[in-house]
Amino acid sequence: MPAKGVKSDTQTPTSDTEDFTFPTTSKQDDNATNTQPRPSTFLRSVRKFLKPRKYKRSEEKTIGSSSTGVHPVSSDSQPNTPRIMMVQVDAEKEKRYRHDVCEKYFKEIRSYLKDKPTMFHLVDEDFAIDNTVVDTNLVALKKKIVAVASKQPYWGEEVPARWILLERELMRLKDAGIKVIPRILLEAFNQAEDVPIPTEELDLFLKFHNDIGTILYFSIEELKDKIVLVPQWMIDAVKSLITADEMFFLRNAPVVARKWETFNKSGQLYPELIDAIWTKEKYPDLHDNKEHILLLMEHLNIIAKPRCFSEDGSEIKVDNYFLAPCMLKEKTPENIMFPKSDPEMKSSSSVLCYNFVEKFLPSPIFHRLLATCVSRWPIAQTKSENQIFCGCCIFSLDLHHRLTVLFREYVIFVHVFRFGTTELTPSSKLCITVQEFITMTLTSIIGYLGRALKFEMYVRCPRSVGYGVDCLIPVADLQGNVDVPCHFHDIHVIRSQDVLKFWFQEEEPSDAGPSDVATSSAPTSDTDRFMCIAYLLVDVGSRVLRQLLSHHTVSSTCTLDQYLAKNISTINRLTRVFNPSQMDIMFPTNGDDTNLDDYDITLLSALFQNIVPTLSQQEKNMIKRLREERNKLYAHAKSCLISACDFQTYWNDISSTLITLSQQCGDTAFEAQILQEIQRTKVSAIPAGSYLDILKTWFDMIQNVTNRLQALEAKTKSLTSDS
Repeated sequence: MPAKGVKSDTQTPTSDTEDFTFPTTSKQDDNATNTQPRPSTFLRSVRKFLKPRKYKRSEEKTIGSSSTGVHPVSSDSQPNTPRIMMVQVDAEKEKRYRHDVCEKYFKEIRSYLKDKPTMFHLVDEDFAIDNTVVDTNLVALKKKIVAVASKQPYWGEEVPARWILLERELMRLKDAGIKVIPRILLEAFNQAEDVPIPTEELDLFLKFHNDIGTILYFSIEELKDKIVLVPQWMIDAVKSLITADEMFFLRNAPVVARKWETFNKSGQLYPELIDAIWTKEKYPDLHDNKEHILLLMEHLNIIAKPRCFSEDGSEIKVDNYFLAPCMLKEKTPENIMFPKSDPEMKSSSSVLCYNFVEKFLPSPIFHRLLATCVSRWPIAQTKSENQIFCGCCIFSLDLHHRLTVLFREYVIFVHVFRFGTTELTPSSKLCITVQEFITMTLTSIIGYLGRALKFEMYVRCPRSVGYGVDCLIPVADLQGNVDVPCHFHDIHVIRSQDVLKFWFQEEEPSDAGPSDVATSSAPTSDTDRFMCIAYLLVDVGSRVLRQLLSHHTVSSTCTLDQYLAKNISTINRLTRVFNPSQMDIMFPTNGDDTNLDDYDITLLSALFQNIVPTLSQQEKNMIKRLREERNKLYAHAKSCLISACDFQTYWNDISSTLITLSQQCGDTAFEAQILQEIQRTKVSAIPAGSYLDILKTWFDMIQNVTNRLQALEAKTKSLTSDS
């Protein structure tokens, strides 16, 4: 049976199987013993059971047998025949035994994982491979891997044929042992090819290969000048820091040994330690590209530069070390894990919880979130010790507020405390800022990683003690100023206003007039929620897709009009895709240039699907998802209403898609602008003028469909009368 080990409340889980112990199958002889091997002895146990067993042969003497072996016989009546049959029976028994052992192991593994999200990633076949022999199961396993891979959305994705020559050049450089090259050198190789990739398309080529994992390249200002040809080299660089040998540092200078102890305990990575590991003699490539690797690690949120402030509130620049959250090992103290409850919430906010719906949250996502938070807020200190632990960190928001960000199982907890002033209640404005930042950061991380993870917001019951995954109430159930009964403790009622006021409602300015208050409150009615989602799709969504189209088609040598003109023959063939009104937008009859601001989601989606071959499959899937959400909201909506629960689902799906697409536009300023707009849209009511814009858009779309139906009806009548 699987081990019934209980995870520590303060340790960050790293996998679904970290506490799983493989069972030992007892032998069927008299000397069997029931033991429970550690996970590290699993391979030994399997080999032991797969090893052929020796069976006792019959000691019975038979006529015609010799001391050297069994002689062949020609008659069934000969006494040697039963002995030969006994050997065959033993072989079959050995085969069945091995099969039963493997089946038992696979059954135990699947039983252990049956209630975990990992179960959805298991295939329907099991393969037991013996590495000590040429196992025929290995061929079957390879075929299964290809069969599973071919079902992935990126399989069979088409790329321009002119990319092949430069791809071969990349492979040649890799085979030559080159790990990283300047971009200017790749551009020179490209221009030397018989069919070079256009300059404006080279970024897309590099981005595509970064997405599929063949290279590592980012177009941001700090990283765009170098291309990592071997992503594994980058992984080895990080691994060399994390798994450095302790004896190496004990033999090194005392200052380096102390730095290693600090890094191993608290995750503080000092330059002296990096230089000691990445020496010219041991790691010449890492040594020569140290600055670029550290910038990559920062960009990927593997490490972060912590922020620090002086007593007067001014920021102090910290250049002497990085923080690596993945290295944290110290358990969270009991007084932090189980803080004194505050049912009245006089000195602390309610606890906001990011609950991942599939009960699965990979720890690297939390580590990235923590690294991003470290670069925004200073880590709180107690007796000169940083309050950062395995799966938890406390930040100083200002002189009177502290923020706890804690990870347990599949939930991220966010909690704000106020102290040291006569005003005890935490600032709602500050809490909202924290909520917006963490929500957008999580959404951005998930979108960047391309994971299909979803989270929902909950709040913890104020009577709960500690950070447990029970006693959580969905925010969607509390919206609308309602009272919700708590079924986890003695029956009591939770007032939504008491627990949501910290995170979803700004403090009203004392000099604010009625109009100011109306525009600063979050959408609470079903109609407001509907308009909020519609605004996100129509306004923000169209803006992102326009920018993405411009990124893929417009360059210093090609305008959008020229790009459309080059593809006019393809567009003319797609009469069922582009209607007359869309053709007028792309090719104005008055001779003016096409205006990208007139392109809506439907037209943009059609262009991406048909005449932009450089679009990746991931981008196509996300654009298709946006179009489907638009159709669901416009074409199939029975009313202009969205419930609180549906609103959260819509919001998470659409906002994460838009954030990911904005990251593909190659403009960090635009990406930040979209993040800010999404942030503002969720916590602010949509201005009244926008309602009219949205309704006008819908009216134009409906009118367009009506006109087309009338034209089709007239054509049908004409054909009928002619016949």
